[in-house]
Amino acid sequence: MNTHTNGAAGGLGVRARRLRDFGRALRLSRTELARADRMDAESVRRLQQGRLEILVRHAAAHSPFYRDHYRGIDGGNVALAALPPVTKDALMDDFDGWTTDRSLKLADLERHIDGLSGDDLHLGRYRVMATSGSTGGRGVFVYSEAEWTMNLANFARLNERLVGVHPRLLPHRLRVASVGTTSPIHISTRNGLSVSVGINRVLRLDARRSVDELAAALDAFRPDLVVGYPSVLAMLADEHEAGRLRFRPAKVVTVSEVRTPEMTETIRRAWGVEPFSWYGITEGGVLAGDCEHHRGMHVFEDLFIVENMDADGRPVPDGVVGHKLLLTNLFNRTQPLIRYELSDMVVLDSRPCPCGRTCRRVRSIEGRSDDILRLPARAGGQVAVHPITLRSPFARLAELRQYKVLHDEGRIHVLIVARDRSKSEATERRVRDSLAKALLDVGAQPPPILVETVAVIPRDQGHGAKFKLIESRPRVTPLATGSARRP
Repeated sequence: MNTHTNGAAGGLGVRARRLRDFGRALRLSRTELARADRMDAESVRRLQQGRLEILVRHAAAHSPFYRDHYRGIDGGNVALAALPPVTKDALMDDFDGWTTDRSLKLADLERHIDGLSGDDLHLGRYRVMATSGSTGGRGVFVYSEAEWTMNLANFARLNERLVGVHPRLLPHRLRVASVGTTSPIHISTRNGLSVSVGINRVLRLDARRSVDELAAALDAFRPDLVVGYPSVLAMLADEHEAGRLRFRPAKVVTVSEVRTPEMTETIRRAWGVEPFSWYGITEGGVLAGDCEHHRGMHVFEDLFIVENMDADGRPVPDGVVGHKLLLTNLFNRTQPLIRYELSDMVVLDSRPCPCGRTCRRVRSIEGRSDDILRLPARAGGQVAVHPITLRSPFARLAELRQYKVLHDEGRIHVLIVARDRSKSEATERRVRDSLAKALLDVGAQPPPILVETVAVIPRDQGHGAKFKLIESRPRVTPLATGSARRP
């Protein structure tokens, strides 16, 4: 089982760097970010505008991509709505021209990603992560040391001032369990590694493991706080109700997936807590999180500008589901993301929250729903296969632009958009082999896997036009709702 506990692991140099970075982030969270939390809405807008102007001028001056993208635009009077949006594909297609540090080359970063084994730095100063994202399009993202410190500061703000989790002194250190990805190419894992300074006791569990293994590890560790995918946490809460799991966390946080009302009720009923939600993205860390009132996730508008748009690129009013988001990350100047398109379909709310914060809230996310599949197990019976098992192999395949996985009538059908269609046969073979190995690693008997190269993967045509990376046809009853139990 891929289980990792840690204190201040690593050599003296690594521990010293982590302690320095953690201290800087904590101070930044408790000073600059704390002041931003108390700002009124107009002050936040002025802060955003000032940071936007600095970011746009920096991008136009140092990024060949943005220099061309903003040709003819007045850099002295920046109006957000006048700036043309950007997409992940467009940025990745001109990656070396996108970044503002000419020493950053995509080929070098891909080699760095392939060799990642921990919180390693590229060129001694950059953290590099890869993602397939909510649309299956591959992205590679880079943080300088200063940008990573801001990301960690925001992470600390979220924990301390919204969730209400604070470090505790020996011998009663806070016990934190994470159930999700353990790969260092993912930002959630890198955040965990970067704050591993020995203050908290931390257990990281791979969500691909069986419910039996996860339950045994959590019962032995007895976490105060558990953070993880809602589909998995709902299954674990269901186990608690059935008497097969004993631990009872004081706080629960769900990340990375849509948490359905059924999942929420299962967690609430089993553990007697109201779960928190975090909206995290590789492109900026934690974009939003809910407070103790649980009336939607507060967007950290001192660090991000979020625009909710319809299919034609027009602003969507509060309370209406948008077709996409345009994100502007105000603190990353190495890889400027200015009006960057995210396919997430959300509902925004700017009404006052009882907590007093004036920033807008993400009331719901409608477009991040993947299926947990039940496949035949090699040892007999069935095994629950979490979407991360299917997604992870694709994150390392640089030759893929996009993918979609369909489980249909006893087979898996993978649609891929290759960067070089002349090599599609080899790419299809790599996809097939990687996916089969991932399924074998979690105890599943791989069904027939068909990989097909296509020019475009369309969005679903049903209600809501959701794009699901992992889809079961006919639909398998999701384990996350608590409707299926282990024998």
